[in-house]
Amino acid sequence: MEYKVSRFTIIIPLLSDTPTEAFEETLASVLVHKPEGTEVLIANAAGYSDPWNTVTEGTVFIALEHLSNPMEVLNKAILQSRNDILHILYPGTEVSAHWTQNILQLFEQSQLGIVIPCVYDRQKGKRIFSLGIHYKPEGVLRTIRRSQWAEAAQKRIVPHISAMFIRKKALTQIGLFDTNFIPQISYVDAAMGVLKQGWGIAVDQECRIMVRPNYLPATNAFTWGVQIERLYFRWFGQNSTLTALGKHFGSFGIDFWRHLPKFKAFQILLGRLLGLFFFGEMLTFFQRSRKITLEFKIMDSPPVSIPVEFRQPDQDNCPKAA
Repeated sequence: MEYKVSRFTIIIPLLSDTPTEAFEETLASVLVHKPEGTEVLIANAAGYSDPWNTVTEGTVFIALEHLSNPMEVLNKAILQSRNDILHILYPGTEVSAHWTQNILQLFEQSQLGIVIPCVYDRQKGKRIFSLGIHYKPEGVLRTIRRSQWAEAAQKRIVPHISAMFIRKKALTQIGLFDTNFIPQISYVDAAMGVLKQGWGIAVDQECRIMVRPNYLPATNAFTWGVQIERLYFRWFGQNSTLTALGKHFGSFGIDFWRHLPKFKAFQILLGRLLGLFFFGEMLTFFQRSRKITLEFKIMDSPPVSIPVEFRQPDQDNCPKAA
């Protein structure tokens, strides 16, 4: 069966703090390997002048220099995209030949909203950098690696910031990305919204993308702490139980211990403590607390997992170590 490549749009956000070499590596790999007819949009918030004249190869630069919020920049590009399937690539990623060959086939499933690719560490050959992120019931985010494939299918998987495929209809249905979150948290929030609307998530291990982790945007530890709390209480009713709430507060100490003796430990802890009170999600949580207590009957509900479809890779075609 043949699939119309014209349904496919690649979006690369280019922000003011994006290293030029990171962006150019990503764009070059896309232009070399993209299927014919694929739309390529650059959300240009950095005033990039396109010295290589890539517009002649079908690239469209969207002038967004007046915007500084990363998720607002991305949302503007999404609204201007023409196709149903969006592939968001952060600068620092590199694609290879045929990396999309299974994606459109997967999206033939009408209720599939997100596909997460297998992302390899560019500097460490065969080492898998991310198969997505497991959002634990206690509100902890953990990157999924190769050794976790066996159990990952029963976990709540959300996209990593490096690369994702998402159905435009599913994203617009939830109002696009939340611009009040930093990119890493906004991706998780969007995935939770997509799941709530009844869309599914798949992990395609045959879709391989390389990344240089040092090119990905850094996150301020204090901001991370504040926003991880906001995210948790926004989705408490859908992602947690009362027991997990206790584990959530217990994770404060674990998070602090994991980052000692670095000053980052104190920044994250302070951010998480203040995050409990700075956002409306906490107030909303208390307003719902009586209802939630009745629903859970002061005990754990039966474990609920969201099945995640995994495609096993062809081991003979795995990237070789450099």
